[in-house]
Amino acid sequence: MLEHRVAKVAACAAFLLLIIGGMVNATGSSLACPEAFVVCHKSLLPAMTGGVLYEHGHRLAAMTVGIVQILLTILIWRRRPELKWLGVLLLGMVLAQGLFGAITVYFKLVWFVSTGHLLLGMSYFAMLVYTTFRLRPAPSAMELDRHEKLRDELGSARAWIGIACGAVFVQLLLGALVRHFGATLACIGMPACTATGAWMPEGIGQTVHMIHRAFGCIVAIVTTIAAVKVFRAAKSWRTLRMLCLLAPVLVAAQITLGVLVVLSLRAVPIAVGHFAGAASLWALWMSAWLLTSRRQKAINIEGELVAPGATL
Repeated sequence: MLEHRVAKVAACAAFLLLIIGGMVNATGSSLACPEAFVVCHKSLLPAMTGGVLYEHGHRLAAMTVGIVQILLTILIWRRRPELKWLGVLLLGMVLAQGLFGAITVYFKLVWFVSTGHLLLGMSYFAMLVYTTFRLRPAPSAMELDRHEKLRDELGSARAWIGIACGAVFVQLLLGALVRHFGATLACIGMPACTATGAWMPEGIGQTVHMIHRAFGCIVAIVTTIAAVKVFRAAKSWRTLRMLCLLAPVLVAAQITLGVLVVLSLRAVPIAVGHFAGAASLWALWMSAWLLTSRRQKAINIEGELVAPGATL
């Protein structure tokens, strides 16, 4: 189905846009273009050097995502009328994200606007992942029956996927606050806050930084428990078990990269990798949740749509 393929393209494009946005922040290029909208130094295609390469490149990538989203909304509106609301919501989110970006520049990176910009970007990405799942071809009766058996096998372990999703989102919020308070290097000690071994933070920057560190440990514990419980319960669900094997690897990489961000005094490739890992862990648990959700409808052998649970 065309709309399903376009949704996957949009989700991949949004993920890349998040990474490019991470590069803008890590390179200190957020205000390289003084204008709030579209143009940079009064040109749509300025000299792509220095910070302009990252900041204006981010804007051009955002416009590309916007074009793909317009196409996706049109396809949903015409081919999946029952999901018109979803197409409109996605378009509204991408427009709001563009507006947030402009306001971020206009107000010179005020922390609550910048944090909102990042969280809305992560939410839009999550909605695209959700849309990709919703636009899958309807399952056959046999596929639906197997899916329900797998869900029954999973049982209460699914709740841990939801807990992991919530924990990762809170950590994304804390990471956004660290970034936009300029607190990435507020604590340069490891594991203590200061190089002299002091654990108690002073001031908002160090406090937010240490809370982010501490909650990262909680996320690691929750992710590991969730992965183990779901892996054990989903004995016949190969895709879900693969996600569970990947989750602890991702979270271990995230902790390692987080430590290296501090020890390297925020080296750009490491900082961008740390941000990419956060987005990947968010996508992983979101995908696991959606993969284990109840399918919407089935098709019987005559090709007629029937409700889940109906006698086929």
